[in-house]
Amino acid sequence: MKRNYHGLTFKKNRVMKRIALFLIVILAGFQANAQLKAPGVKWNDTYSFDKSNVFKVYFYAKNNELMREMDYKTYYQSDGKDFDVLLVDDGRGNNTETIFDLKNEVAIQIFKSKNVPYMHNAGRFKYPEGDQLKKLEIVPTSETKQILGFTCKKYTYTYKKIFGECWITEEIDLSNDYGIFRAAKMAALHNTLSVGGFVMEMTTEDAKGGKTVMTTISLKNNEKHTANFKDVEMGTAINKTNYFIF
Repeated sequence: MKRNYHGLTFKKNRVMKRIALFLIVILAGFQANAQLKAPGVKWNDTYSFDKSNVFKVYFYAKNNELMREMDYKTYYQSDGKDFDVLLVDDGRGNNTETIFDLKNEVAIQIFKSKNVPYMHNAGRFKYPEGDQLKKLEIVPTSETKQILGFTCKKYTYTYKKIFGECWITEEIDLSNDYGIFRAAKMAALHNTLSVGGFVMEMTTEDAKGGKTVMTTISLKNNEKHTANFKDVEMGTAINKTNYFIF
């Protein structure tokens, strides 16, 4: 029996051409989408910072066994309002960096992972005011302690099935956007606190016994950091996102 190898080769080549054409169309679509920008989403080519704060987060199981540690760093400007929250490493080789451009009301997120190209995304936000604020009600105690040489007062709180404590100082003139309250994303639940001051340390516990301890390691370090987005392929979000969700 003779085999029609020529016919098989012809069909194979035709299939391969169709696949190649399909891939070209798909890639062209990706490139076109990358060039489309959501209206109102604007960002600068570069952001520069000259100060940094460093934080540590500890996660414990219900038996008080340390399960995981995470390092955070916040970069900010001596003369300006923009800031950058960096999850240094989540323990799995991944980290996330979020830059807050307060003038353009845009947050730029950079997702980094092992052996995967960086992904960039920009989305608009609106800083909450008035009725949009969600204050975490905290109760003062008589306890105080020193953290990094600053006198801190202990407060306690209960929120649904979460409870804990926070240590706040009035000796530091810094926004909590640059502190552990923001870095540890506690602000995703609450925009602000019922009292003033800078949060130096915070503990959360749940009904199942899990506990998270967030603490400040260093403040007001002289450290330069620049984020460059020139020629970066940036994805954009159409809808605004609550500022404290980022």
